[in-house]
Amino acid sequence: MLYRDPCVFVVGREYQIAFNTTEFGIAWIETGGRAYRDSRNGLMRSETLIHKVSIPMDVLNAARTYRVCFRALPERRPYFPELGPLQTKDYPFQPVDFSHNVHAYMLADTHSRIDAPCRAASCFGDQLDLLILNGDIPAESKAAEDIRAIYDITSRVTGGRLPVVFARGNHDYRGRLATELPDYIGTRNGETYFTFRIGCLWGICLDCGEDKDDADAEYGGLVDCHDMRLAETAYLKDVIRRAGEEYLAPGVTLRLAVCHLPFTTKQVEIGDPKFNIEVELFAEWTELLNQMHLDAMLCGHTHHLDIVRPGDAEMRMPANFPVYIGS
Repeated sequence: MLYRDPCVFVVGREYQIAFNTTEFGIAWIETGGRAYRDSRNGLMRSETLIHKVSIPMDVLNAARTYRVCFRALPERRPYFPELGPLQTKDYPFQPVDFSHNVHAYMLADTHSRIDAPCRAASCFGDQLDLLILNGDIPAESKAAEDIRAIYDITSRVTGGRLPVVFARGNHDYRGRLATELPDYIGTRNGETYFTFRIGCLWGICLDCGEDKDDADAEYGGLVDCHDMRLAETAYLKDVIRRAGEEYLAPGVTLRLAVCHLPFTTKQVEIGDPKFNIEVELFAEWTELLNQMHLDAMLCGHTHHLDIVRPGDAEMRMPANFPVYIGS
C-alpha cells in the first residue's frame, strides 16, 4: 500500500499528511473521530501515487494517532468503478512539547543521499521532536524517485510520528517534475512560502527560487522566479499587517525563519558575481524580516557550516538576527 511512512508537514496551524502509494487508488486519513479525504472539487483523487490530506493541528495534537486508509482503483471507470479492499495502517503522533527541552534537527543539501543524512539526524535518538528539511533534499526533481528521497529520509527519521518543516531549495526547481513538487510537500494553497505555528514557536518559510538570474542559460527559459519573489514580498508585508495573529500572537516566544539561500549574507555569492542577484529585493526582504523579531534564520545551500551574526563582515544585508548555515 505505502512506499514509505507518511510525512506530517507543518503549514500554518495545520498538518498536511502526505504519503506515497504503490498503486493508483483513493485515500484518506482517519483521526479525531472523522475522516479527512484526499479530494479535490468534490472528487476523490485516484490517478496518482501521491496523496496529501490537511488536518487541523489541534485535532491531531489531541488524538495523537492517525490511520492511513487506502482502496486501490486500477481503472477509473465513468460508471460503476470497482475499488479494491480497504487497506489501513495506524501511526502514533507526537506533538512538539515545549514543557521540556525540544530537540530539532535540520538537514539541507542532502542531494538524494539517504544513509548519511539519516545517521546525522538520529543524533537525538528517540528524543527528536522536530525535523526541518531546508532545501535540495532531492538532487533534482527529474523523476518521482528523486522527489521520493524526501520520504526515504522522513520515513527513517520520523516514522510518520513527528512534524516536519520543509523549505524548497534551488535544485528543487530543476527537472521534469519540478512543477509537481508542491504535491509532495506542505504548501499554503500551492505556494511554497508560508508561516507556521508549533506551540510557542512561530516560523516563516521563505522560497528564494533559483540562485542565478532567470535569464541564465542554465535554466533555458523555464523559471519565473522574479515574479514569484514579488508575490512573496507582498506576502511578507501581509504577514506584518497581521502581526497580532502571526509573530506577535499570544504565546509566541520563539521566532525562526527557514530559508534555503542565506541571502542576507555574503556567503550566498559563493565567490561568483552571477549568484549576486535581486540585491534590492532581498534588501527589502531583510527590512521586512527585521520587523518580525526573529531569533534566528536557518539556511543551507553553501555546503558548509557557519554562523553570521548582525554586524559581522560576512553579513551583506543589515539583518538584526543571526543566520545559521548548516548543509
